[in-house]
Parts: sequence; structure tokens; C-alpha cells
Amino acid sequence: MAEKICAVAVDAATYAIDKLYSYRVPDELREQVRIGTRVLVPFGFGNKRAEAVVLAFRKDDGGHPLKPVVEVLDDAPVLDARQLRLAAWMRERLYCTYFDCVRVMLPAGLWFKRNETYTLAPDADLAALRAREGEAGAVLALFDRPGQTLAASDIRQRLGGRSMTRVLDALAGEGVLTYRSNTAQRSGDKTERMLSLDVEAGAAAARIGRRSPARLDVVSILADGGWMSWKELCYMTGVSDAALRDMVKKGLLRMRHEERLRAPDFSEVPKAAPPVLSTQQQQAFDGLAALLDERTPRAALLFGVTGSGKTQVYLKLIARALEQGRGAVVLVPEIGLTPQVLRQFAAQFGDEVAVLHSALSAGERYDSFKKIQSGRARVVIGTRSAVFAPVKDLGILIIDEEQDGAYRSEQSPRYHARDVAKYRAAQENALLVLGSATPSVETYYGARQGKYPVFTLSERFLGAGLPDVLIADMRGLAREGREGVIGPQLESELIGALGRGKQAILFLNRRGNSRVIGCAICGWVPECPSCSTSMTYHSASGRAMCHYCGASVRITGRCPACGGESLFTETPGTQKVEQELHEKFPAARVLRMDADTMHTKGAHEKLLAQFAKGEADILLGTQMVTKGLDFENVTLVGVLDADQSLYAQDYRARERTFSLITQVVGRAGRRFDTGKAVIQTYSPTHPVILAAARQDYEAFFERELETRQALRCPPVCDLTVLTAAGEVEQQVLKSLLALKTRLQSLMEGQYADVKAPVLGPAAAQVVRVMGRYRYHLTMRARNTARWRSLIAGVLREFLLDSKNRGVTVFADENPDL
Repeated sequence: MAEKICAVAVDAATYAIDKLYSYRVPDELREQVRIGTRVLVPFGFGNKRAEAVVLAFRKDDGGHPLKPVVEVLDDAPVLDARQLRLAAWMRERLYCTYFDCVRVMLPAGLWFKRNETYTLAPDADLAALRAREGEAGAVLALFDRPGQTLAASDIRQRLGGRSMTRVLDALAGEGVLTYRSNTAQRSGDKTERMLSLDVEAGAAAARIGRRSPARLDVVSILADGGWMSWKELCYMTGVSDAALRDMVKKGLLRMRHEERLRAPDFSEVPKAAPPVLSTQQQQAFDGLAALLDERTPRAALLFGVTGSGKTQVYLKLIARALEQGRGAVVLVPEIGLTPQVLRQFAAQFGDEVAVLHSALSAGERYDSFKKIQSGRARVVIGTRSAVFAPVKDLGILIIDEEQDGAYRSEQSPRYHARDVAKYRAAQENALLVLGSATPSVETYYGARQGKYPVFTLSERFLGAGLPDVLIADMRGLAREGREGVIGPQLESELIGALGRGKQAILFLNRRGNSRVIGCAICGWVPECPSCSTSMTYHSASGRAMCHYCGASVRITGRCPACGGESLFTETPGTQKVEQELHEKFPAARVLRMDADTMHTKGAHEKLLAQFAKGEADILLGTQMVTKGLDFENVTLVGVLDADQSLYAQDYRARERTFSLITQVVGRAGRRFDTGKAVIQTYSPTHPVILAAARQDYEAFFERELETRQALRCPPVCDLTVLTAAGEVEQQVLKSLLALKTRLQSLMEGQYADVKAPVLGPAAAQVVRVMGRYRYHLTMRARNTARWRSLIAGVLREFLLDSKNRGVTVFADENPDL
């Protein structure tokens, strides 16, 4: 029988050496090793065990002898052929390893924890073994008796941290030691013990007699032949665990384990009638449904003003897909949006809904993944990573608020969910719907170029009008002696809204008490010791904290440099504004929604439920409050410090500012009351502020596109940014200059067909983070296969060059700089 050879992607392979590695499949594992299963393989010179995923099978070329697969980690493939093709597509475009792409597709609970052990043979001659010289003797000297088991990590630690894998493998080959990997999933299936009678009820009662009324009650409850959980039997009868174990041991009861999903259960959510669409919504639905019915790869933009009822169109489209036996994926940008969205979708589709986002525990995500993979859930709602959900026969993908930056991953693989969704739609003949009131410039540009149709909702649902917008000029208030963040116009509007029993939402995209705290005497400001940035003061904890690495220092009220007590604060955050609201409106009930208050599980849902029930008057928050929230009693929205992101160095700064202001203004007056929005700004005549106040996306887009064309930024041209990081600043700069020279040399010769200017090195916005300096090279060129080949080649050269040791580098396409 010919040897079976598998090609695997190995976890331990870095980008510089990433490829498919060949391994021999032992005869005893031939049936278990399949494409899409994960295996354990020896990797590198030390043969350290590494996780890998099987991507293909190869013929034996009769070359070098191959190492064998050590263990199969999955009973069945965890990835199908389509997912593996998606991983290959991502790897080619995102400058990352095969395994990076595989890992991002699977839930955290599916990864393994491994406890490697070595056991000394039970018949070993310990005295003779200890007499051996060299590393083998040092290892064997650690064992006190035959049959003893030691963990591999313990052996390494006791030998000064040295990797002894080769020595241990040699001893295992001799039969002196026995190796076991003891691999286990980080999150296993959750099961519940179920009990039923194993004999006829009368016979069981006779064997028990009258000495144990609780046991007789157990028999009585189970007399109908049904099953009941162990926990319920204890609760209902008062029987002890020991008594139930005894009844199982004596054969009176039969026990089995039933799987229990930790995923949220929507079967109890009351069913709602299908949404009734307005004329505009019906027209949009009809056009999108026609694209869905084609069963060919299609994409479309649903361009609807805030409050126009895009969600109702989504619900009807998903119902159409389900009628065709197909599945759906709905992406939302913020975890905070999922409770409201989930209620609407669960009311329509019940237990066919599954949710995926980072606030779920590893076990919950693992169970949701299984529910989707098995086909029990056909509608998936989640944040960015839900785009990889293994939905059966995917028919429609919906990206709500598609312009949001949260859809871009900042970790390897650095993917954008919109790009992955486009690939999946093409791969699975599905419809991709991009929904937004403020589409990204790239998306709207593509629509203008005729790449996909646009369906417009220009009116609010149920005829509600857009809010009246007031631009509040904050210039000069300080000279008038006005202190605080709440300006006079916003304060007046808050008094009026609260007096009428209405609610308000205030938006400030800066958490903490104050961006800066310092000493008015000597000028001391708390600087992060590991990052080149000042710390943000948080009054709730009395500490100044770095929002990049988490370092913090205690603020005592006294300057640690000069001992003075004249501390000042500048650039207020949400905590400071909350204090100001309590001072100005002592009777108002204020809820704060930011990263500091939303760190506990279920915090988003609890806070939004409080606000929806009218248990608070003002909701103050960061960008968590700008998108997707729908509260009928909110008639006032305030935008505090609208200029904050307007003058950032990022080429997307104006787009981000316009989107945030437009979105948060749209939270007001979403039912029958005409809402009002107050935009506080120091730039009241800026075109972006004026366009956002008018909700005039077309005017903003035309001006922004002119700027992008002048700067040659996306969507006119692609940006490739190479970022190098290291602990020694001069080494980072030296390595990056060498990389720039190599790029220019290649573009003068072998890659002259993709020539592009190389700008930099330039410092990152925060040049030092967690003790590592960061610098960029920037290039403007079309993202073609040829261009990616150039970038991938120089990255691998850089990482393999020993001169660059201590410096890491990665590439990113069209990032937020």
C-alpha cells in the first residue's frame, strides 16, 4: 500500500517560511486524517509538536524521508472546501500565514490546550539509566522511580528552560520513555445528566421499600418512562446526589448525557408579525429580492437616511432567502447594537437565529458555531468575525452601517469584513447588501462606477421628519467666563426636553474624565512609561491610564514632581461630562455608555433596556450611541466637540466625522415627534459640519472625492503601508531604510511594471507603544497580483535577514493611519 502524504498549514510557521509542509500519514491514522481536520505534527529541528490543518494530499515523490503525523485532533473536519479556498484567498492578499486565516474562521473554544507528558518505563533500570552521560542522563536523572510521569514543561523548567524535545523523542524511540500529548479542546461540549427508570416502576418501588420516601418519589416521577435531568430530580424530590448515584449503581436508574447549547436561546421570544413596508421600502425590497432570486453573485447598496427602516427591508429579504432554503449573515459594527437587532430578528425567525460576537464566552461562541455548522441556525447576527460563519447554502449577506471602521481587523490577518463578504458572495452565488445612511466613499464610488445598483430610502419610516439641526458656535465662550462642556444652547434644549418628559442622547467620542491632567505649577503631566503619549485621567478610579497599553498611575491630588496641589484638567471626557450633567441637572437620571462602563458581560443589553424603559433621561456615550439605536422617546441629540476627529492626520478623518455626526443626529425624533439636534463646534462654517447638519451626503461625497483624487487616496488609488516595530528606534529606522532601498531597486528592475514612489520612513501617530517604536513606509499603487508578489517577496526577505533581528514588519492595504 502506497504511503499517504498530507500537506498541512502549520501554526508554528512564521510568514517568512509559510508554505504547505508534507507529512507522512501512519497506517493507523489513514482513515482519520482528512482535508479540513487538525493534526499534531513535529516541526522544525527540535521536532516540537505543533498544531496544523490538513489542506491537501500529495503523491510521494520519493525524495527526503518525511516526518509522521503524531495525532489527529478532530473526529470530523472543522473546515469545508469553501472555507479552505477562502483561507487561501485571504493568505494571498493579506500577507499572513495559512494558519492565521484558518484560526480567524474558528471560534476560540475550538482551539486546543496541550499537556505533553513523558512516563518512565515501568521496568526501567533506574540506576543504569542515570549513569548515562550527556543530555539524556540529565533528563533521566529527573525521574525518581519507574512508571513516574513528568510534564514536558516541568522537564524544561528543571533543566533551565532548555528545549529537550529531540532528546526526549530519542528516549521515547528507545522505549525508555512513553510520550502522551493529552490534547483537549479549550471548550468542550456542555452536557447534562439525564435519568430514567431502568426497570419496571413497581419492581423498583419494591426493591426500595418504604425506608426512603425520596427515592420512591424519584420512581413515581419517572414511572411514565420519560427522562428528567439529575438537577431537576434533586430539586423536586429532595433526594441527595449520593442516593441517585446509588440507584444508578444498583441498576434502578439509567443515565445518559444530553448536549446543552450555551448559545443564547431565542425559542421563547414572542413571535411578531412580518413587517409591513412603506412604498419606498417595498420598491427597495422588490429590487433586492429580484437580485436574490437570480442565485448569481450580486452586490447592492441600500442607501437610506437614518430612521428610514432599513432593518424592515433586511427582515423581508432574509425571510425570502429562508423560503428558498438558504441562509443569511447579518453584520453590525458594535456589540452594543446586537441586543436591539437580536430582538427584532428573533421575533421573526425564532430559534433559527444564532449570534456571534466577542462578548460571548468561549463556550457560547463554540456552541453557536456548532449550531450554525449543523444547520440548526440559518440566520447569523454578529460583529466583524461573523462574516466567516459556516452557514449552510448561504443566500444573503447584509453589512449594516457598512462604512464603519470596526469592520477592519487591526490584527493579523488584517482583513476588512466587506472584502471577505464580497468573496463569499461570489463563491456561494449569494447577494451582498451594503446598508448605510452614510456609505463609505469607496462603496459609493463603486456604485457611481456602475459596479452595483443603489436602492434609496429618502424618507423616514412612518413619515417622521428629519430632526431640526442647530449648529452651536462654541468660540468665545471661555472669554465670557463660561465653563464646562455643555454650551448654553444645548443646556437650554436639555431643559426643554427634560421638562416635557422626553429623553436625550449626548455623544462625545472620548472616554475618561479628562484627556490631560497636569500640574499648573511645574507643568508635570503623567506620561506613559511604555508609550509616547500622555495618560487619560479617570475620576471613577482616581487614576491616569494609558489607553494603548493599560498602564496607570494613582492621582492623589498632589503633584509627584513638585508637591504642589494645583492640578488642572483639560479636554474633558465622558466621565467629566457626566459629573457636569449631575451638577446642572440634579434631578436627571444619567446613564454613561463607554468602554469603561461596558466591560462586564451583558452590560450593553442591560443599559439599553434601562433607557428603553424610561429609567433614565440622558444617555451619554462614545460612538457606541451613534449607530442603530432606536428609542421613540428620544427627541434631542447633542454632539459635543464635533471637531475632535475633523483635523486628524488620517485621510478618512473628514469622512469619519461626517458619518458620526450624521448617524448620531439621526437618533432624534424617530417616531412622531420632530427631533432636534445640537452640534457644538469650534468650526461652524466647515463644509463637513454643514453637510452633516443638512444630512446632505451627496454634497459631502462630491467634495471628498475631489480631495481623494488630489491626494491619490482610496478609492482613486490603493495605499500599501509597511510598518516596522522594534525596541531600538535607530535599528527600526535603519532596517526600514534598507527595506525602502530594496523596494526601489526591485521597481527599477524585475518589477519595473509596478513602479510606485516609496514615502517614508515616517513615524506612526503614536510612535512608541508598549516600549516598541513604530515607523511606516507608504506606497500608492493598484493592488494587483503582481504588486502583492513584490510586497510579499520583500517582506519574506526582510524577516529572514538576521540583520533585522528584533524588528518586526507587516503590510496593510488601505489602513486607517
